[in-house]
Amino acid sequence: MEHHDFVVFLNKVPPEGLESSFEIANPAGAGIELAVPLEGPIVADFEIERLGNELQVTGTVRATARLQCSRCLAPYTHDIAGSVDATFAPPAKLVEGDHQHELSPDELEVEPLVQGGADLRGIIAEQIHLNLPLKPLCREDCPGICPHCGRPGADGACGCAPAAVDSRWETLKKLKVP
Repeated sequence: MEHHDFVVFLNKVPPEGLESSFEIANPAGAGIELAVPLEGPIVADFEIERLGNELQVTGTVRATARLQCSRCLAPYTHDIAGSVDATFAPPAKLVEGDHQHELSPDELEVEPLVQGGADLRGIIAEQIHLNLPLKPLCREDCPGICPHCGRPGADGACGCAPAAVDSRWETLKKLKVP
């Protein structure tokens, strides 16, 4: 897909709005920079409405990310489903002589229209990144890896002897926490 395929121009949106769907097999080739590799395409479905000089974009972004478990280091896939609700508006004008224009909270929530167009690639990438887990786990009860041999616990018992308890810590077990 060409980069301009992802730009929706304000003057091209009919009064009844329009629907736009993308299946993006090569995000990098489409100019979508991602922090994680994907398995399969990104599927994005949007409804776009014109509200005066603004565009309202709602819809979904779906993808499957390839991640690495933070406990056992095994690779696994994670399904992403993000909901989009974004407003694109012309950039705020600077007040004459005001070089330090402070954005209001409303302006911070608005994406800029660039040359009258809404570039949807930014919100596609944003939804993928926002819906990644903070702590990737291949499964909730992942046992991690054996501290002695490094074998993933998900592969079954490794046969290492349980770690000896350092007797210096035994006194702490007797303490009662209120």
